[in-house]
Formats: sequence, structure tokens, C-alpha cells
Amino acid sequence: MTFHFTSKKNKIFKLDQAARSIKRLTAILILFAVTFQNEELFSQVIDVNALHLGDRIFSSGRYLIDRENGLHLIDAGQKQNDTIFVAVHGFRSQGYEWIYALKKMTATNNRTYFYRWDWTRCPDQASSNLYNELKDLLILEPQIKHVTLFGHSYGGNIVTGISDMPNLGSIEIHSIAGALIPMKRLKKNCPYFVGFQNHKSLYPHFQWRTVKDQDGAFKNLPFDPQVIEIDGSQIIQLPSKRPDGSRLGHNRSITWVVDYYFKN
Repeated sequence: MTFHFTSKKNKIFKLDQAARSIKRLTAILILFAVTFQNEELFSQVIDVNALHLGDRIFSSGRYLIDRENGLHLIDAGQKQNDTIFVAVHGFRSQGYEWIYALKKMTATNNRTYFYRWDWTRCPDQASSNLYNELKDLLILEPQIKHVTLFGHSYGGNIVTGISDMPNLGSIEIHSIAGALIPMKRLKKNCPYFVGFQNHKSLYPHFQWRTVKDQDGAFKNLPFDPQVIEIDGSQIIQLPSKRPDGSRLGHNRSITWVVDYYFKN
């Protein structure tokens, strides 16, 4: 009869082998999870080369607005990570009004994001979602030291809505042709949303107001929904015409603001 003995040393060796195998398996699973997550994030990226002006601006707008909700990086190979720009569209946006502005922002070599939100929801919900996404981004990317938000039209409500939410660090907020006093449709769909009268901003806040009679979204209203007092906000009145003499209306206000902002 033959007897086999397993020494204590061999038992320890086998346990070490098992532990190493478990560690390798765990590392593989983590790598798979991170890779999958990065693929999901990558799917959110918008190639700046797919955004065209001229005859293709409307198809570029459809490409831009046909995104799922959330922050989307406009990829132009930017190298500057300390300051980022975030563009927030308006109600039923067709996207094309942002093409020039986004290309202008990415040309600064700073990372630029487009925020797609659900315009069937009330503005405070979209503001909360944007706030949470910005907080997550700032945690994941600690090299970001400053955030500049541009919100157009209804998007002005979205960006202004986060102006009293804390812990965003260095951030400035720009409402462009923003209807900060609720209009009839918004009052009907979101009766509890009262706008921003007597609101106080924790961050530098700017109201870029169009001339009401030149703005197709506002000219037929009995009041100007842009005119509101916000503590800590600076008001910039836009001209009625562009340098070429054409009307400076609702959508063109974005182009005027970004040209002025980046020139100065």
C-alpha cells in the first residue's frame, strides 16, 4: 500500500496559486467593465468634422440633435482641459443654430460639450440632470478648473436653474435670448415653475437679451420674457441688427454672443 502525504508547504503553495488566479480573474473582469464603460462614453462623442456649415448646416443640425440625453463631447482633438465649454439647446431645437458656435468653441482648443435634454420635461428636471452630470464630470476630471455654460432660449432656463446649486467651483453661466419668465405653454405644462424673479445666482450670471421686436420667438408676446431681475446677474442688450445689416433674431443671437465672447 502506498501513502501520499501533502506537506503544509505544498498546501500554502496551492493556496497562493488559487489567490493569484482569483486576482487575475478579478483584474480581467475590471478591465472588461472599464472597457465597456469607455465604449459607452465613446459612443457619446460627436466628431466635429461631422458638423458642417453652408448647404449642409441643416443635416448637421439633425445629426447633432439626434443624440440621447446627456453631455456629449465635441471631439476636435482639443488639448486644453482646464477650461470647458458647455452648450445647452432650446425647446424643439433643430441643432443647426449651434453648429457655428460649437466649431468656434472647439477652435479655442478647449474641450466643448453639447448637452442634449428632454424638452417634454419641466426645466427644473433638466437643470438637476445637468447639475448632476457636471458634478460627476468634475469628480472624474479634476484637471477641469473652470466651466462656462451657454444656454439658448429655453436652454437659458436650464443653465439659470443651476445658478443657485452649490459646489460647482469656478463656473460662469450665460443665458442667450432666455425666456426666464414662463410663457403660456410652460405655465400650462409646468404650473409650479414660476421662473427666476428675485432669484439669486451663486455664480457669475449673464443675460444676453435680444431686441424683443426683432426676436421671432418673443415679438408677438404682450411682454418680454427676458426682462427679469436676478441678483448677481449682468445684463447685456444685443443690437437689433448684425454687422452686415441683417436682423439679429432669436437663433442668430448665439452666433453674435460667441463671436463677441471669444473676441473679447
